[in-house]
Amino acid sequence: MIKNLLGIKCSAIVGIVLLSGSHLSAQVLNEADLLLLPTELLNLSTTGAGSDAYIQQIGSNNDLQLFQQQAGLEGNLARVLQSGDWNVAIIQQTESGNKLALIQKGTKNYYELVGSGTGNELVNIQDGFDNRIIQQFINSNQISSELVQVGNSNEIIQILENVQGQNFTIRQTGDGMKVIIRQTGQ
Repeated sequence: MIKNLLGIKCSAIVGIVLLSGSHLSAQVLNEADLLLLPTELLNLSTTGAGSDAYIQQIGSNNDLQLFQQQAGLEGNLARVLQSGDWNVAIIQQTESGNKLALIQKGTKNYYELVGSGTGNELVNIQDGFDNRIIQQFINSNQISSELVQVGNSNEIIQILENVQGQNFTIRQTGDGMKVIIRQTGQ
């Protein structure tokens, strides 16, 4: 009975990210729903100059390096699901209007972002094991970021250099639970 309850808890923790207008939030779904609906990870329709990246990595030595630079009036969109094993995501998004949804479920969860610009929105969910998030924003305005870590060695390092108008939400549950925020400039 306890084993079944733990399985239900773990599957309920995995989230899917929705963007509607300028509001960013995490919604609870199970992993099977997420795997079946990767295009629904962000509820956003983009056309034009923005670059979209949809990446799903399941199991083994997951490793992702993604660079997105705004080429026109529209921002970039990145949706990433890494499930199981060594989960590493290194992302750089520059300019304005960028949106990122990243879910790392299980094993070595490591996520690093360098971002700049105005009006960027991010949701990052790490579920289980060696969770680590490092986000650095440089010369940025109106940043909205939600960071969720569930279980094990939770650590978040947030570096803000000349950033104004930020809205950060951090949720950590279980184990290490460490947050460092460094802010310089304005």
